[in-house]
Amino acid sequence: MPLRPALLLTGSILSLSLPAQHAVIEGIINAVSIDSMITYVEQMSGEVPVDLGDGPVTITSRHSNHAGNALAQQYYEQKFAALGYTTEAQAFNATGRNVLVTKAGMLYPDEIVILCAHYDAMPAGTLYNAPAADDDGSGCAAVLEAARILRDIPFERTIVFALWDQEEQGKIGSIYYANTMAANDADIVGVVNMDAIAYDGNGDRKARVHARQVANSMAIADTVFAILDRYAIDIDLLRTTPGEVYSDHASFWSAGYGAVLMIEEFTGDGNPYYHTPNDRVQHFDVPYFEKMAKLSIGSLAALAVPHDPGTAVGGTAGALSGTGIYAFPNPAEISSRVWVEAQRAERVRVELLNAMGQRMQLLGDAVLPSGRHAFDVDLGTVAPGTYVVVASRSDGSSTAVRLVRLP
Repeated sequence: MPLRPALLLTGSILSLSLPAQHAVIEGIINAVSIDSMITYVEQMSGEVPVDLGDGPVTITSRHSNHAGNALAQQYYEQKFAALGYTTEAQAFNATGRNVLVTKAGMLYPDEIVILCAHYDAMPAGTLYNAPAADDDGSGCAAVLEAARILRDIPFERTIVFALWDQEEQGKIGSIYYANTMAANDADIVGVVNMDAIAYDGNGDRKARVHARQVANSMAIADTVFAILDRYAIDIDLLRTTPGEVYSDHASFWSAGYGAVLMIEEFTGDGNPYYHTPNDRVQHFDVPYFEKMAKLSIGSLAALAVPHDPGTAVGGTAGALSGTGIYAFPNPAEISSRVWVEAQRAERVRVELLNAMGQRMQLLGDAVLPSGRHAFDVDLGTVAPGTYVVVASRSDGSSTAVRLVRLP
């Protein structure tokens, strides 16, 4: 989960300065359009008709047993296709279909991060509308908005935009996906699940991120809090540990993957229109919705790691710059050793940084003679995940190696 050292480090090693914000992630957050997201929710909740190719239709319900559920699937596929993506409709039973879009990573395509929500709805029955604007039209709209914004931005890791079906029947769609991926040994390194992110009845700005001690879930929650702080997003975020298991993130916990749930303050300020025909856009706190989407999308972007195309990768050691530094073993469980090449006698600072550029360990800071120098990294003191070791020199240059700490 490292940010590129060229974007992390400025100045000389004598006065290392880490910028408060990453330029690409800042641009992503600023690009989130509340107007686009409200339009999406109005369309998928039956407020306005949509044209799926045969004239206008109204999606009055997205319940799994209602004809509107299939219309919603077509709607999402149409929206993704209009953005230039190839969509997969993953069938998992006679009627259930997950809608999946994959954006391949530039450097580590086998490492997957997922931004997701569920598109099916409550209440059930042919006599009732199930607009489900908040639960979970809000999350689905944020997934569509993320797909729009991130389309032309390269990332190191592969991003999957996922909309699950039959969550309301027991997380059936996401369980199928997570278990299938686990059976194929897929490397899912993080999941951000959004389920109801637009209601704040008392205006206190409270929201929750749910996490558990499963894989790197706690580290993902830390990333969410770092995004909240770094980009001054005005949400009073609370951490729930151990997190609840009532939404699709829990399907990934059960399969051994790291995941978090982003949700409004469901316990203390629950939406009174939850699972009723009145779960409509008119009850949204629109600025709150915008902030929750920015926080979730920004966190996903940090996990996926914006790719600096000017920085090459060389060798099996995982060097980011390809010269002057490498690590072995890598990945590692308890410890690793990093070698740094000094071209001449020069002062070098060697640090272990996390995904947000925060220093986890100072490995060395001294004048080194010309030659190769070894630094030991104690990985037993940090959570499983991906880090970067940066060697910064007095002339302002730096080299770095990507280092993975195994669970």
